[in-house]
Amino acid sequence: MRQELPTKYLYIVGRGHSGTTIFSMLAGQAHNVASEGEIITGFRPGYEGKRCANGETFSESSFWKAVKSAFEQRTGTPFADAMAVLNRRAHFSRAPANLLAPSRNAEVMEAKRLTEALYDSIAEASGRPVVLDSTKELATAIFLLRHVPEAKLIHFVRSPYGVVDSYVKRIRRTKTFDLFHKHFRVERSYFVPVAVGALVWTVESFICELLRVFYPRRLITLHYEDLCDQPIALLEKLESFTGVSLAESKAAARDGHAMQPSHALSGNRLMRTDEIVFSPRKGLPRYLTAFDKAVVTLCTLPMTLAYGYLGRRAIKPAMMMRPSTQ
Repeated sequence: MRQELPTKYLYIVGRGHSGTTIFSMLAGQAHNVASEGEIITGFRPGYEGKRCANGETFSESSFWKAVKSAFEQRTGTPFADAMAVLNRRAHFSRAPANLLAPSRNAEVMEAKRLTEALYDSIAEASGRPVVLDSTKELATAIFLLRHVPEAKLIHFVRSPYGVVDSYVKRIRRTKTFDLFHKHFRVERSYFVPVAVGALVWTVESFICELLRVFYPRRLITLHYEDLCDQPIALLEKLESFTGVSLAESKAAARDGHAMQPSHALSGNRLMRTDEIVFSPRKGLPRYLTAFDKAVVTLCTLPMTLAYGYLGRRAIKPAMMMRPSTQ
């Protein structure tokens, strides 16, 4: 039997608004895990002027300067050019090509070389051997499964009612609806965003579960609700799956240790809060009407049943609070 390769790269796949921010930050408390937010999508055009979670811009950050230098030494490729290549491959439309392309294909081999060099450069700059990427894009997840054997994937799932509820909350605030990196104006009716959000949740969940059938040792499904209810048990399950110690992550969840912002370039605003602690709070969705919930149920029924979410109490996002100064 072929010996299993050690885990060097961890990648979170799933829908936005699923609690991946607090989960990735919690996992990143482990001394051997570098959790730098949505790594691939963090390098979309204009990244040079973006602010990291710790307040520095990319151009000011000594950490990202070290990553860029190490990457260019490894590859001989300008950093900006390489990031453009990886972002194009991460686009949702590349998922079929990432699945079907042979491993010896020249483009695949180049993308593999650049991906590994980026993660290895982050590991070098951080002094942590395992890199966690919370980009969540399905196309990249498929690419890593097919072509990067040292990567393991975490399919992080939250109840569709909670996901769509959080989605609607943002739409009400911004009056915009984002789908596949395109922006649509929404003024009054939320039926289309609710239905589309629920359908995309279903399709992505089904694809991830199908991938797990073919890659049972390389992809695990974890539930947001379990992170809120039994964080230590969930982290121990992840330890067993990856072979990576998460002792400090478990201590942070158990004892409420303050977590410092990372160098993440991409991620939600909660990631930019100083000294936050893991503090889950339960509650029902707040923005969905009875009609909205019926639409979500209709659009997600097969996977909702499979995950046991019908009748299960929905849970709010894990709240990230500043520690008491007392």
